[in-house]
Amino acid sequence: MSDKELISVQKVIIHHNLDEQFIESIESFQLIEFIVKDSNKYLHTEQLPILEKIIRLHYDLEVNMQGIDVINNMLDRMDSMHKTIQQLENKLKLYE
Repeated sequence: MSDKELISVQKVIIHHNLDEQFIESIESFQLIEFIVKDSNKYLHTEQLPILEKIIRLHYDLEVNMQGIDVINNMLDRMDSMHKTIQQLENKLKLYE
């Protein structure tokens, strides 16, 4: 993983006007994996959309961290189910 794929959490905090406690809550609920490098926290660029979704849920819709955790788990399960349905539909097409 190159440094170009990492975003400083401090930059994200400044850009989105976040509280550091909010980032600590995200980390404690293991909603996003942060990378510690040179005593600074970084975020992988692929996780930025997930962080932005969490920010919208928390600040715009006033969902607490427990609710965000539940929503993420449900969305992951739905995505997994959708993939399974797609695989089953593809197999079914072979028999038609």
